[in-house]
Amino acid sequence: MDAPSTSSIVRRVESPHLAAALAPPVAPIVARVSINIRVATLADVGFIDGLQKAQTREVGFLPTKAIEGKIALGEVLIADCPLPIADLNSTQSEIGNGQSAIGYLIASDRYFKRDEIGCITQINVEPNYRRSLVAAALLQAQFDRSAYGCKLYCCWCAQDLKANEFWEAMGFVPIAFRTGSRTKGKSAAGKKAPRIHLFWQKRVRAGDVTTPWWYPSQTGGGEMREDRLVFPIPPGVSWRDVLPVVLADEGSGVGVQGSANAEKKPARVQKVLKAPRLKGGLWFAHEAIVEKVAPPEESALATAKPAIDPRLTKMARELRDRWAERAEMILPGDAKHDVRRLIAAEAGETLSQSHQLSASLTLPQAA
Repeated sequence: MDAPSTSSIVRRVESPHLAAALAPPVAPIVARVSINIRVATLADVGFIDGLQKAQTREVGFLPTKAIEGKIALGEVLIADCPLPIADLNSTQSEIGNGQSAIGYLIASDRYFKRDEIGCITQINVEPNYRRSLVAAALLQAQFDRSAYGCKLYCCWCAQDLKANEFWEAMGFVPIAFRTGSRTKGKSAAGKKAPRIHLFWQKRVRAGDVTTPWWYPSQTGGGEMREDRLVFPIPPGVSWRDVLPVVLADEGSGVGVQGSANAEKKPARVQKVLKAPRLKGGLWFAHEAIVEKVAPPEESALATAKPAIDPRLTKMARELRDRWAERAEMILPGDAKHDVRRLIAAEAGETLSQSHQLSASLTLPQAA
C-alpha cells in the first residue's frame, strides 16, 4: 500500500488575524529517502522485535505477544525502503519485492477510552535512516488514517532522551509529567535515580486551536506495574528543567496501601497424624508428627501492588481539571516540521474562506 498523500497540509491558524489566515501553506512532509508506508503483518514481528531490543532504553519493550496483538488490531505501520542493487541478495530486514523495512510506528487512535485522543506507543527507525523524515512521514500516515473524531495525539517520553527534541520539532507540546522507573534515571552524581516521563500532546487537525488539552491524572500498570500520579508542568518551566520526583511508598507525602516489597509468607506448618492401627484389641495412635511444608516459590507469591491514597488521587484529578480550565493559554510554538491532518471538508472551507478574504481585499480599479 502506498504512503498516504501529504500534499494538502496547510499551516495551522493560531489567531483570527488576516495575515495568519492568508499565510502560505506548510511544505508537505516528504521523507528524504524513497519509502513506502504500509500496515504491518505478522511477517514483520521479527523486524519490530529486533529493532526495539536494540533501542530498549529509548522506546521501552513490548513482548512478542503484545506486538502480535497490536498487528492484529491494525495498530502498526511499517516504512519500507527499496533495497539498493548491491543489497538485493541480503536477507536482513528484507520483506520481499526488493523492499527493506527501515522503521515502524505503533499507535492507537483511542487512549484511556477517549475517542478524541490517540496515543503513540513506539516509533523507531533504523539508525542509518534517521534525520531523513521517515518518522515524520510515519506520523503523518497515522494521523491521516485515524478515526474522524480523533483530534489529539499524545505520547510518553523519558526526560533524559534526545527523542524529546523530535517531539518538539513535530509540534507536540509538553503538558504533564510523572515519575517513571525508580532506577533507570541518573542523578547529578551519576548514580541511579528515578526517571521522569514527559507527556507530550498535539492537535492534529490543521487549523485547530480550540480542542481542549487533556492528560490522565493517574496511570497504572505498564512496565512499572505501579500506580503513578500525573502532574501538569508549571507555567514557564521547560521540559528540560528538573521536575520533582513523586514515589508512592517513600514517605514523601504520598500515602500508600501495601508495599512493593511485601514480606514473604512463612513456611506453612501442617500436623500429620498417622493412621491408627489395631494391636491386641486396643487402638494405639502414634504421636503427632509436625511436618514443615516448603514455602511456595517467589514467583508464586502475590506481591502487593502499591496503591496511591484515594485522597491524593482525588486531589490530582482536581488539579488536572483546574489546569484544563486555563490550558487554553497554552499554544504550541513554531514547529520545525508541522505534521497535521487535513479533513476534506475543512480543506474546502479553508479554500473558500481564503477566496472570500482575497475578494474583500481587492482594490477598486481606477476609473
